[in-house]
Amino acid sequence: MMKRDNRLLAIVSALVCGFLGGWLIWTGTQQGAGIGGDATIYITSARNLLAGRGLGLINPAGDFRLIPYFPPFYPLLLAFFGLFGWDPASSARVLNIALFALTVFLVSFHFSRISGKWLAGAIYGGLTALSPILIPAYSWAMSETLCMFLMMVGFIALERFLSQGRCGWLVLSALGCGLSFLTRYSSAACILAACLILLIFQSKKIKNRFWETFLFGVIAVLPMIIWLAYDIRMTDTVASRSVLESVSFQQEAVRFNGQMRDIVLQWFLPDSWATSGQIPFWALQLLYGMTLVFPLAVLLWIALIDRENEDPRVRSLNRYAQIFSLFFYCYVLVVMLVSLTTYPPITIGSRMLIPAHVSFLTLLAWTFARLGCCCRNRVWQKGMLAAALFGFALVYGMRSVRTARQNALDGLGYNAVRWKNSETIAYLRNQVPEDQTLVTNEETAVLYLLDRASWPMHEVYVTQPDPIYYSYEEGAIKDSDTGRRAFSDGRALLVVFDSFEDQMADIYGADTSRRIEALFRNLAIVTDTDDGVIYRLKE
Repeated sequence: MMKRDNRLLAIVSALVCGFLGGWLIWTGTQQGAGIGGDATIYITSARNLLAGRGLGLINPAGDFRLIPYFPPFYPLLLAFFGLFGWDPASSARVLNIALFALTVFLVSFHFSRISGKWLAGAIYGGLTALSPILIPAYSWAMSETLCMFLMMVGFIALERFLSQGRCGWLVLSALGCGLSFLTRYSSAACILAACLILLIFQSKKIKNRFWETFLFGVIAVLPMIIWLAYDIRMTDTVASRSVLESVSFQQEAVRFNGQMRDIVLQWFLPDSWATSGQIPFWALQLLYGMTLVFPLAVLLWIALIDRENEDPRVRSLNRYAQIFSLFFYCYVLVVMLVSLTTYPPITIGSRMLIPAHVSFLTLLAWTFARLGCCCRNRVWQKGMLAAALFGFALVYGMRSVRTARQNALDGLGYNAVRWKNSETIAYLRNQVPEDQTLVTNEETAVLYLLDRASWPMHEVYVTQPDPIYYSYEEGAIKDSDTGRRAFSDGRALLVVFDSFEDQMADIYGADTSRRIEALFRNLAIVTDTDDGVIYRLKE
Protein backbone atom coordinates (compact mmCIF):
# COMPACT_ATOMS: atom_id res chain seq x y z
CA MET A 1 0.00 0.00 0.00
CA MET A 2 1.16 3.53 -0.72
CA LYS A 3 1.67 5.95 2.11
CA ARG A 4 -1.05 8.56 2.43
CA ASP A 5 1.18 11.45 1.34
CA ASN A 6 2.49 9.49 -1.64
CA ARG A 7 -1.06 8.51 -2.62
CA LEU A 8 -2.14 12.16 -2.60
CA LEU A 9 0.90 13.15 -4.68
CA ALA A 10 0.15 10.29 -7.08
CA ILE A 11 -3.45 11.47 -7.56
CA VAL A 12 -2.43 15.10 -8.02
CA SER A 13 0.39 14.30 -10.46
CA ALA A 14 -1.89 11.96 -12.45
CA LEU A 15 -4.57 14.66 -12.63
CA VAL A 16 -2.00 17.22 -13.79
CA CYS A 17 -0.71 14.87 -16.47
CA GLY A 18 -4.24 14.01 -17.58
CA PHE A 19 -5.22 17.69 -17.75
CA LEU A 20 -2.06 18.48 -19.73
CA GLY A 21 -2.78 15.76 -22.25
CA GLY A 22 -6.42 16.79 -22.61
CA TRP A 23 -5.42 20.45 -23.01
CA LEU A 24 -3.02 19.61 -25.85
CA ILE A 25 -5.74 17.71 -27.72
CA TRP A 26 -8.23 20.53 -27.08
CA THR A 27 -5.71 23.06 -28.40
CA GLY A 28 -4.84 21.05 -31.50
CA THR A 29 -8.47 20.47 -32.50
CA GLN A 30 -9.70 24.07 -32.43
CA GLN A 31 -10.84 23.68 -36.05
CA GLY A 32 -12.43 20.32 -35.18
CA ALA A 33 -11.07 16.80 -34.90
CA GLY A 34 -9.14 15.70 -37.95
CA ILE A 35 -11.38 14.08 -40.55
CA GLY A 36 -9.95 11.91 -43.31
CA GLY A 37 -11.18 9.02 -45.37
CA ASP A 38 -11.53 6.50 -42.53
CA ALA A 39 -12.97 9.09 -40.14
CA THR A 40 -15.59 10.03 -42.74
CA ILE A 41 -16.68 6.40 -42.88
CA TYR A 42 -16.99 6.26 -39.09
CA ILE A 43 -18.93 9.51 -38.84
CA THR A 44 -21.19 8.90 -41.83
CA SER A 45 -21.96 5.37 -40.61
CA ALA A 46 -22.95 6.77 -37.20
CA ARG A 47 -25.16 9.41 -38.84
CA ASN A 48 -26.83 6.80 -41.05
CA LEU A 49 -27.50 4.61 -38.02
CA LEU A 50 -29.10 7.55 -36.21
CA ALA A 51 -31.22 8.22 -39.31
CA GLY A 52 -32.43 4.61 -39.33
CA ARG A 53 -30.53 3.57 -42.46
CA GLY A 54 -28.08 1.22 -40.75
CA LEU A 55 -24.45 1.26 -39.69
CA GLY A 56 -22.79 1.85 -43.02
CA LEU A 57 -22.69 3.91 -46.21
CA ILE A 58 -25.15 4.57 -49.01
CA ASN A 59 -23.78 4.87 -52.56
CA PRO A 60 -25.14 7.28 -55.22
CA ALA A 61 -27.48 4.58 -56.52
CA GLY A 62 -29.11 4.36 -53.09
CA ASP A 63 -27.71 0.93 -52.17
CA PHE A 64 -26.68 0.39 -48.53
CA ARG A 65 -23.29 -1.09 -47.63
CA LEU A 66 -22.44 -2.26 -44.13
CA ILE A 67 -19.49 -0.33 -42.65
CA PRO A 68 -16.50 -1.49 -44.72
CA TYR A 69 -13.08 -2.55 -43.41
CA PHE A 70 -13.70 -1.66 -39.77
CA PRO A 71 -15.26 -3.22 -36.66
CA PRO A 72 -18.28 -1.34 -35.29
CA PHE A 73 -17.71 -0.23 -31.69
CA TYR A 74 -16.31 3.26 -32.37
CA PRO A 75 -19.11 4.43 -34.73
CA LEU A 76 -21.64 2.78 -32.41
CA LEU A 77 -20.32 4.93 -29.55
CA LEU A 78 -20.50 8.06 -31.74
CA ALA A 79 -24.10 7.15 -32.59
CA PHE A 80 -24.86 6.67 -28.88
CA PHE A 81 -23.87 10.26 -28.15
CA GLY A 82 -25.99 11.27 -31.13
CA LEU A 83 -29.05 10.06 -29.22
CA PHE A 84 -28.52 13.08 -26.94
CA GLY A 85 -28.37 15.51 -29.83
CA TRP A 86 -24.61 15.54 -30.41
CA ASP A 87 -23.38 15.39 -33.99
CA PRO A 88 -20.91 12.49 -34.42
CA ALA A 89 -18.17 14.84 -35.68
CA SER A 90 -18.44 17.00 -32.56
CA SER A 91 -18.69 13.92 -30.37
CA ALA A 92 -15.43 12.62 -31.83
CA ARG A 93 -13.55 15.69 -30.67
CA VAL A 94 -14.98 15.62 -27.15
CA LEU A 95 -14.37 11.88 -26.97
CA ASN A 96 -10.73 12.31 -28.01
CA ILE A 97 -10.09 14.92 -25.31
CA ALA A 98 -11.82 12.92 -22.59
CA LEU A 99 -10.32 9.54 -23.52
CA PHE A 100 -6.79 10.88 -23.74
CA ALA A 101 -7.07 12.64 -20.38
CA LEU A 102 -8.58 9.52 -18.79
CA THR A 103 -5.96 7.23 -20.32
CA VAL A 104 -3.09 9.40 -19.08
CA PHE A 105 -4.62 9.63 -15.60
CA LEU A 106 -5.17 5.86 -15.39
CA VAL A 107 -1.69 4.84 -16.49
CA SER A 108 -0.02 7.46 -14.29
CA PHE A 109 -1.94 6.68 -11.11
CA HIS A 110 -1.81 2.91 -11.57
CA PHE A 111 1.92 2.99 -12.12
CA SER A 112 2.40 5.12 -9.01
CA ARG A 113 0.30 2.63 -7.08
CA ILE A 114 2.14 -0.53 -8.10
CA SER A 115 5.60 1.03 -7.85
CA GLY A 116 4.91 2.90 -4.62
CA LYS A 117 6.61 5.91 -6.21
CA TRP A 118 4.53 8.90 -7.26
CA LEU A 119 7.49 10.25 -9.23
CA ALA A 120 7.62 7.13 -11.41
CA GLY A 121 3.91 7.52 -12.17
CA ALA A 122 4.39 11.22 -12.91
CA ILE A 123 7.19 10.47 -15.37
CA TYR A 124 5.10 7.78 -17.04
CA GLY A 125 2.09 10.10 -17.24
CA GLY A 126 4.25 12.95 -18.53
CA LEU A 127 5.81 10.80 -21.26
CA THR A 128 2.34 9.69 -22.35
CA ALA A 129 0.70 13.12 -22.18
CA LEU A 130 3.51 14.86 -24.08
CA SER A 131 4.19 12.18 -26.68
CA PRO A 132 4.51 13.73 -30.17
CA ILE A 133 3.29 10.38 -31.52
CA LEU A 134 0.10 10.26 -29.44
CA ILE A 135 -0.88 13.94 -29.74
CA PRO A 136 -1.41 13.80 -33.53
CA ALA A 137 -3.11 10.40 -33.28
CA TYR A 138 -5.60 11.65 -30.70
CA SER A 139 -6.28 14.77 -32.75
CA TRP A 140 -8.05 12.77 -35.48
CA ALA A 141 -11.53 11.27 -35.33
CA MET A 142 -10.18 7.74 -35.41
CA SER A 143 -10.86 4.58 -33.44
CA GLU A 144 -7.35 4.42 -31.93
CA THR A 145 -8.47 6.73 -29.12
CA LEU A 146 -11.17 4.36 -27.88
CA CYS A 147 -9.07 1.29 -28.65
CA MET A 148 -6.14 2.51 -26.54
CA PHE A 149 -8.34 3.41 -23.56
CA LEU A 150 -10.02 -0.01 -23.56
CA MET A 151 -6.67 -1.74 -23.99
CA MET A 152 -5.17 0.07 -20.99
CA VAL A 153 -8.24 -0.78 -18.87
CA GLY A 154 -7.84 -4.41 -19.91
CA PHE A 155 -4.13 -4.57 -19.09
CA ILE A 156 -4.42 -2.72 -15.79
CA ALA A 157 -7.21 -5.10 -14.74
CA LEU A 158 -5.07 -8.05 -15.85
CA GLU A 159 -2.21 -6.91 -13.63
CA ARG A 160 -4.64 -6.56 -10.72
CA PHE A 161 -5.91 -10.10 -11.33
CA LEU A 162 -2.39 -11.51 -11.41
CA SER A 163 -1.62 -9.73 -8.14
CA GLN A 164 -4.88 -10.38 -6.27
CA GLY A 165 -6.45 -13.38 -8.02
CA ARG A 166 -9.99 -11.93 -7.94
CA CYS A 167 -12.20 -13.17 -10.76
CA GLY A 168 -13.83 -9.76 -11.17
CA TRP A 169 -10.52 -8.32 -12.40
CA LEU A 170 -10.23 -11.15 -14.94
CA VAL A 171 -13.71 -10.45 -16.29
CA LEU A 172 -13.00 -6.69 -16.49
CA SER A 173 -9.73 -7.39 -18.29
CA ALA A 174 -11.47 -9.66 -20.79
CA LEU A 175 -14.17 -7.05 -21.44
CA GLY A 176 -11.59 -4.29 -21.94
CA CYS A 177 -9.46 -6.35 -24.34
CA GLY A 178 -12.52 -7.74 -26.10
CA LEU A 179 -14.10 -4.33 -26.71
CA SER A 180 -10.72 -3.03 -27.85
CA PHE A 181 -10.75 -5.85 -30.41
CA LEU A 182 -14.29 -4.83 -31.40
CA THR A 183 -12.89 -1.33 -32.01
CA ARG A 184 -9.83 -2.27 -34.09
CA TYR A 185 -9.07 -5.70 -35.54
CA SER A 186 -5.35 -5.32 -34.75
CA SER A 187 -6.25 -5.43 -31.05
CA ALA A 188 -6.53 -9.18 -31.42
CA ALA A 189 -2.96 -8.86 -30.15
CA CYS A 190 -4.34 -7.72 -26.77
CA ILE A 191 -6.24 -10.98 -26.37
CA LEU A 192 -3.31 -13.06 -27.61
CA ALA A 193 -0.85 -11.41 -25.22
CA ALA A 194 -3.22 -11.67 -22.25
CA CYS A 195 -3.87 -15.37 -22.92
CA LEU A 196 -0.14 -16.08 -23.13
CA ILE A 197 0.42 -14.23 -19.85
CA LEU A 198 -2.34 -16.21 -18.13
CA LEU A 199 -1.14 -19.51 -19.55
CA ILE A 200 2.64 -19.17 -19.19
CA PHE A 201 3.55 -16.44 -16.69
CA GLN A 202 1.75 -17.83 -13.65
CA SER A 203 2.85 -20.33 -11.03
CA LYS A 204 -0.60 -21.89 -10.56
CA LYS A 205 -1.50 -25.46 -11.43
CA ILE A 206 -1.81 -26.05 -15.15
CA LYS A 207 -5.51 -26.91 -14.80
CA ASN A 208 -6.25 -23.53 -13.19
CA ARG A 209 -4.22 -21.68 -15.80
CA PHE A 210 -6.09 -23.37 -18.63
CA TRP A 211 -9.45 -22.59 -17.03
CA GLU A 212 -8.61 -18.91 -16.50
CA THR A 213 -7.27 -18.59 -20.06
CA PHE A 214 -10.37 -20.26 -21.47
CA LEU A 215 -12.72 -18.01 -19.46
CA PHE A 216 -10.80 -14.91 -20.52
CA GLY A 217 -10.78 -15.95 -24.18
CA VAL A 218 -14.49 -16.72 -24.33
CA ILE A 219 -15.49 -13.39 -22.78
CA ALA A 220 -13.00 -11.44 -24.90
CA VAL A 221 -13.91 -12.88 -28.31
CA LEU A 222 -17.69 -13.15 -27.83
CA PRO A 223 -18.49 -9.55 -28.97
CA MET A 224 -16.38 -10.03 -32.11
CA ILE A 225 -17.95 -13.41 -32.87
CA ILE A 226 -21.39 -11.79 -32.78
CA TRP A 227 -20.23 -8.98 -35.07
CA LEU A 228 -18.50 -11.30 -37.55
CA ALA A 229 -21.55 -13.52 -37.77
CA TYR A 230 -23.65 -10.49 -38.65
CA ASP A 231 -20.97 -9.13 -41.01
CA ILE A 232 -20.65 -12.42 -42.91
CA ARG A 233 -24.43 -12.78 -43.20
CA MET A 234 -24.69 -9.27 -44.66
CA THR A 235 -21.58 -9.11 -46.87
CA ASP A 236 -20.31 -12.69 -47.33
CA THR A 237 -16.88 -11.51 -46.25
CA VAL A 238 -14.96 -10.31 -43.19
CA ALA A 239 -14.21 -6.58 -42.97
CA SER A 240 -14.46 -6.25 -46.78
CA ARG A 241 -10.83 -7.35 -47.10
CA SER A 242 -9.53 -10.33 -49.02
CA VAL A 243 -6.51 -12.59 -48.52
CA LEU A 244 -3.90 -12.32 -51.24
CA GLU A 245 -3.59 -15.60 -53.15
CA SER A 246 0.07 -15.14 -54.02
CA VAL A 247 2.58 -12.85 -52.38
CA SER A 248 6.35 -12.55 -52.12
CA PHE A 249 6.73 -12.70 -48.36
CA GLN A 250 10.38 -11.73 -48.53
CA GLN A 251 9.65 -8.64 -50.62
CA GLU A 252 6.66 -7.68 -48.48
CA ALA A 253 8.61 -8.24 -45.27
CA VAL A 254 11.36 -5.90 -46.49
CA ARG A 255 8.72 -3.28 -47.30
CA PHE A 256 7.08 -3.65 -43.90
CA ASN A 257 10.40 -3.49 -42.06
CA GLY A 258 11.35 -0.27 -43.86
CA GLN A 259 8.01 1.35 -43.01
CA MET A 260 8.21 0.25 -39.40
CA ARG A 261 11.80 1.50 -39.05
CA ASP A 262 10.81 4.97 -40.24
CA ILE A 263 7.96 5.07 -37.72
CA VAL A 264 9.99 3.80 -34.77
CA LEU A 265 12.70 6.40 -35.42
CA GLN A 266 10.02 9.09 -35.11
CA TRP A 267 9.57 7.97 -31.49
CA PHE A 268 12.98 9.52 -30.81
CA LEU A 269 13.71 12.02 -33.59
CA PRO A 270 11.75 14.47 -35.71
CA ASP A 271 11.24 13.02 -39.16
CA SER A 272 13.39 15.76 -40.71
CA TRP A 273 16.36 14.67 -38.59
CA ALA A 274 16.04 11.01 -39.52
CA THR A 275 15.83 11.76 -43.26
CA SER A 276 18.32 14.63 -43.47
CA GLY A 277 21.36 12.38 -43.74
CA GLN A 278 23.14 14.20 -40.92
CA ILE A 279 22.79 11.17 -38.64
CA PRO A 280 24.76 8.15 -39.90
CA PHE A 281 22.63 5.34 -41.28
CA TRP A 282 24.32 2.81 -38.98
CA ALA A 283 23.34 4.90 -35.94
CA LEU A 284 19.70 4.96 -37.04
CA GLN A 285 19.78 1.21 -37.64
CA LEU A 286 21.32 0.67 -34.21
CA LEU A 287 18.63 2.79 -32.53
CA TYR A 288 15.92 0.88 -34.37
CA GLY A 289 17.42 -2.48 -33.47
CA MET A 290 17.85 -1.56 -29.81
CA THR A 291 14.20 -0.50 -29.65
CA LEU A 292 13.03 -3.84 -31.04
CA VAL A 293 15.23 -5.77 -28.60
CA PHE A 294 14.33 -3.62 -25.56
CA PRO A 295 11.12 -5.55 -24.61
CA LEU A 296 13.03 -8.83 -24.88
CA ALA A 297 15.74 -7.45 -22.59
CA VAL A 298 13.06 -6.56 -20.04
CA LEU A 299 11.63 -10.09 -20.17
CA LEU A 300 15.09 -11.60 -19.71
CA TRP A 301 15.86 -9.28 -16.78
CA ILE A 302 12.66 -10.33 -15.05
CA ALA A 303 13.26 -14.03 -15.75
CA LEU A 304 16.95 -14.13 -14.82
CA ILE A 305 17.63 -11.27 -12.39
CA ASP A 306 14.31 -10.70 -10.63
CA ARG A 307 13.08 -14.27 -10.57
CA GLU A 308 13.54 -14.73 -6.81
CA ASN A 309 12.62 -11.18 -5.79
CA GLU A 310 9.94 -11.32 -3.07
CA ASP A 311 9.22 -7.58 -2.87
CA PRO A 312 5.47 -7.30 -3.72
CA ARG A 313 5.98 -3.95 -5.46
CA VAL A 314 8.74 -5.31 -7.64
CA ARG A 315 6.61 -8.32 -8.51
CA SER A 316 3.67 -6.08 -9.48
CA LEU A 317 5.96 -3.91 -11.60
CA ASN A 318 7.38 -6.96 -13.29
CA ARG A 319 3.96 -8.40 -14.08
CA TYR A 320 2.99 -5.08 -15.68
CA ALA A 321 6.24 -5.04 -17.70
CA GLN A 322 5.72 -8.64 -18.81
CA ILE A 323 2.27 -7.78 -20.14
CA PHE A 324 3.52 -4.90 -22.26
CA SER A 325 6.72 -6.61 -23.39
CA LEU A 326 4.79 -9.60 -24.70
CA PHE A 327 2.09 -7.39 -26.16
CA PHE A 328 4.72 -5.36 -28.07
CA TYR A 329 5.79 -8.42 -30.04
CA CYS A 330 2.26 -9.81 -30.42
CA TYR A 331 1.05 -6.52 -31.83
CA VAL A 332 3.91 -6.11 -34.30
CA LEU A 333 3.41 -9.72 -35.43
CA VAL A 334 -0.34 -9.27 -35.99
CA VAL A 335 0.13 -6.02 -37.91
CA MET A 336 2.90 -7.54 -40.02
CA LEU A 337 0.84 -10.62 -40.94
CA VAL A 338 -2.17 -8.49 -41.90
CA SER A 339 0.01 -6.12 -43.91
CA LEU A 340 1.66 -8.96 -45.80
CA THR A 341 -1.40 -11.03 -46.62
CA THR A 342 -4.49 -8.84 -47.14
CA TYR A 343 -5.94 -6.46 -49.71
CA PRO A 344 -6.65 -3.57 -49.61
CA PRO A 345 -3.35 -3.19 -47.70
CA ILE A 346 -3.50 -1.53 -44.30
CA THR A 347 -1.75 1.81 -43.83
CA ILE A 348 1.47 1.41 -41.84
CA GLY A 349 1.72 4.86 -40.26
CA SER A 350 2.34 6.38 -36.86
CA ARG A 351 -1.26 5.81 -35.78
CA MET A 352 -1.08 2.12 -36.64
CA LEU A 353 1.84 1.58 -34.26
CA ILE A 354 0.76 3.71 -31.29
CA PRO A 355 -0.03 0.60 -29.16
CA ALA A 356 3.60 -0.48 -29.64
CA HIS A 357 4.70 3.08 -28.82
CA VAL A 358 2.72 3.06 -25.58
CA SER A 359 4.28 -0.30 -24.71
CA PHE A 360 7.71 1.24 -25.22
CA LEU A 361 6.87 4.21 -22.96
CA THR A 362 5.59 1.79 -20.32
CA LEU A 363 8.86 -0.13 -20.37
CA LEU A 364 10.84 3.11 -20.10
CA ALA A 365 8.86 3.97 -16.96
CA TRP A 366 9.42 0.43 -15.65
CA THR A 367 13.17 0.87 -16.20
CA PHE A 368 13.18 4.04 -14.10
CA ALA A 369 11.09 2.50 -11.32
CA ARG A 370 13.03 -0.78 -11.28
CA LEU A 371 16.49 0.78 -11.34
CA GLY A 372 15.27 3.21 -8.71
CA CYS A 373 14.67 0.21 -6.45
CA CYS A 374 18.22 -0.98 -7.13
CA CYS A 375 19.59 2.48 -6.30
CA ARG A 376 17.50 2.88 -3.15
CA ASN A 377 20.33 4.43 -1.14
CA ARG A 378 21.99 6.28 -4.00
CA VAL A 379 20.07 9.51 -4.42
CA TRP A 380 22.36 10.90 -7.10
CA GLN A 381 21.79 7.87 -9.37
CA LYS A 382 18.03 8.10 -9.02
CA GLY A 383 18.29 11.83 -9.67
CA MET A 384 20.20 11.21 -12.89
CA LEU A 385 17.61 8.69 -14.02
CA ALA A 386 14.76 11.05 -13.26
CA ALA A 387 16.52 13.97 -14.95
CA ALA A 388 17.17 11.91 -18.10
CA LEU A 389 13.52 10.85 -18.44
CA PHE A 390 12.24 14.32 -17.57
CA GLY A 391 14.53 15.71 -20.27
CA PHE A 392 13.17 13.18 -22.71
CA ALA A 393 9.61 14.20 -21.76
CA LEU A 394 10.45 17.89 -22.22
CA VAL A 395 11.87 17.27 -25.69
CA TYR A 396 8.69 15.34 -26.43
CA GLY A 397 6.66 18.20 -25.03
CA MET A 398 8.30 20.82 -27.23
CA ARG A 399 7.48 18.80 -30.33
CA SER A 400 3.92 18.17 -29.15
CA VAL A 401 3.19 21.81 -28.29
CA ARG A 402 4.44 22.94 -31.70
CA THR A 403 2.27 20.30 -33.36
CA ALA A 404 -0.83 21.28 -31.37
CA ARG A 405 -0.37 24.98 -32.14
CA GLN A 406 0.12 24.34 -35.85
CA ASN A 407 -2.94 22.08 -35.97
CA ALA A 408 -4.97 24.78 -34.23
CA LEU A 409 -4.06 27.25 -36.97
CA ASP A 410 -4.31 25.02 -40.03
CA GLY A 411 -6.86 22.41 -38.98
CA LEU A 412 -6.65 18.72 -39.82
CA GLY A 413 -7.97 16.72 -42.74
CA TYR A 414 -11.28 17.92 -44.12
CA ASN A 415 -11.59 20.33 -41.19
CA ALA A 416 -8.46 22.11 -42.41
CA VAL A 417 -8.83 25.74 -43.44
CA ARG A 418 -7.94 24.92 -47.05
CA TRP A 419 -10.82 22.46 -47.31
CA LYS A 420 -13.28 24.74 -45.56
CA ASN A 421 -12.37 27.48 -48.08
CA SER A 422 -12.37 25.18 -51.09
CA GLU A 423 -13.85 26.90 -54.17
CA THR A 424 -14.65 23.52 -55.71
CA ILE A 425 -16.66 22.48 -52.66
CA ALA A 426 -18.41 25.88 -52.64
CA TYR A 427 -19.34 25.50 -56.31
CA LEU A 428 -20.74 22.02 -55.75
CA ARG A 429 -22.71 23.25 -52.74
CA ASN A 430 -24.21 26.32 -54.43
CA GLN A 431 -24.31 25.60 -58.17
CA VAL A 432 -24.78 21.85 -58.63
CA PRO A 433 -28.17 20.23 -57.88
CA GLU A 434 -28.14 17.67 -55.06
CA ASP A 435 -29.48 14.93 -57.34
CA GLN A 436 -26.63 15.37 -59.83
CA THR A 437 -24.40 12.26 -59.95
CA LEU A 438 -20.74 12.99 -59.19
CA VAL A 439 -17.52 11.10 -59.86
CA THR A 440 -14.42 12.28 -58.00
CA ASN A 441 -10.95 11.43 -56.76
CA GLU A 442 -11.92 12.67 -53.27
CA GLU A 443 -15.23 10.95 -52.57
CA THR A 444 -14.84 11.01 -48.78
CA ALA A 445 -14.20 14.77 -48.83
CA VAL A 446 -17.39 15.30 -50.82
CA LEU A 447 -19.24 12.96 -48.48
CA TYR A 448 -18.10 14.73 -45.31
CA LEU A 449 -18.24 18.36 -46.47
CA LEU A 450 -21.40 18.14 -48.58
CA ASP A 451 -23.11 15.00 -47.21
CA ARG A 452 -23.29 13.72 -50.79
CA ALA A 453 -22.36 10.24 -51.97
CA SER A 454 -20.25 10.07 -55.13
CA TRP A 455 -18.59 7.43 -57.28
CA PRO A 456 -14.80 7.08 -56.97
CA MET A 457 -12.36 7.46 -59.85
CA HIS A 458 -10.94 3.97 -60.18
CA GLU A 459 -7.76 5.36 -61.75
CA VAL A 460 -6.37 6.39 -58.33
CA TYR A 461 -6.86 2.92 -56.81
CA VAL A 462 -5.04 0.72 -59.34
CA THR A 463 -1.88 -0.97 -58.09
CA GLN A 464 -0.12 -1.06 -61.47
CA PRO A 465 0.03 1.55 -64.28
CA ASP A 466 -2.48 0.98 -67.07
CA PRO A 467 -0.55 0.45 -70.33
CA ILE A 468 -3.34 2.11 -72.36
CA TYR A 469 -3.56 5.85 -71.81
CA TYR A 470 -7.26 6.15 -72.57
CA SER A 471 -9.44 9.24 -72.29
CA TYR A 472 -12.03 9.21 -69.52
CA GLU A 473 -14.85 9.32 -72.09
CA GLU A 474 -13.48 6.57 -74.36
CA GLY A 475 -12.26 3.02 -74.26
CA ALA A 476 -13.38 -0.10 -72.49
CA ILE A 477 -15.07 0.39 -69.11
CA LYS A 478 -14.84 -2.22 -66.37
CA ASP A 479 -18.12 -3.52 -64.98
CA SER A 480 -17.13 -2.33 -61.49
CA ASP A 481 -16.42 1.24 -62.66
CA THR A 482 -19.95 2.58 -62.21
CA GLY A 483 -18.80 6.19 -62.05
CA ARG A 484 -17.00 6.25 -65.39
CA ARG A 485 -19.94 4.51 -67.05
CA ALA A 486 -22.30 7.18 -65.68
CA PHE A 487 -19.98 9.92 -66.98
CA SER A 488 -19.70 8.38 -70.45
CA ASP A 489 -23.51 8.22 -70.57
CA GLY A 490 -23.70 11.94 -69.78
CA ARG A 491 -25.32 11.38 -66.37
CA ALA A 492 -22.42 12.45 -64.13
CA LEU A 493 -19.98 15.29 -63.59
CA LEU A 494 -16.28 14.54 -63.04
CA VAL A 495 -14.88 16.47 -60.04
CA VAL A 496 -11.08 16.40 -59.96
CA PHE A 497 -9.33 18.01 -57.00
CA ASP A 498 -5.70 19.13 -57.15
CA SER A 499 -4.66 16.11 -55.06
CA PHE A 500 -5.21 14.00 -58.20
CA GLU A 501 -1.71 14.69 -59.54
CA ASP A 502 -0.04 13.38 -56.36
CA GLN A 503 -2.32 10.33 -56.35
CA MET A 504 -1.40 9.51 -59.94
CA ALA A 505 2.30 10.21 -59.34
CA ASP A 506 2.40 7.32 -56.88
CA ILE A 507 1.34 5.05 -59.76
CA TYR A 508 2.82 6.54 -62.94
CA GLY A 509 5.90 8.37 -61.70
CA ALA A 510 7.59 10.35 -64.49
CA ASP A 511 4.70 9.64 -66.89
CA THR A 512 2.11 11.29 -64.63
CA SER A 513 1.66 14.47 -66.68
CA ARG A 514 1.26 12.53 -69.93
CA ARG A 515 -1.26 10.15 -68.32
CA ILE A 516 -3.34 13.00 -66.89
CA GLU A 517 -3.31 14.90 -70.18
CA ALA A 518 -4.59 11.85 -72.03
CA LEU A 519 -7.22 11.11 -69.38
CA PHE A 520 -8.93 14.51 -69.64
CA ARG A 521 -8.58 14.89 -73.40
CA ASN A 522 -11.75 16.15 -75.14
CA LEU A 523 -13.64 16.78 -71.88
CA ALA A 524 -15.60 20.00 -71.42
CA ILE A 525 -14.71 22.15 -68.40
CA VAL A 526 -17.66 23.25 -66.25
CA THR A 527 -15.51 25.32 -63.89
CA ASP A 528 -11.81 25.66 -63.09
CA THR A 529 -11.24 26.71 -59.46
CA ASP A 530 -8.19 27.29 -57.28
CA ASP A 531 -8.23 23.69 -56.01
CA GLY A 532 -9.85 21.62 -58.73
CA VAL A 533 -11.62 21.26 -62.06
CA ILE A 534 -15.14 20.00 -62.80
CA TYR A 535 -15.65 18.31 -66.18
CA ARG A 536 -18.66 17.20 -68.18
CA LEU A 537 -19.05 15.20 -71.35
CA LYS A 538 -18.82 17.25 -74.53
CA GLU A 539 -22.10 17.54 -76.36
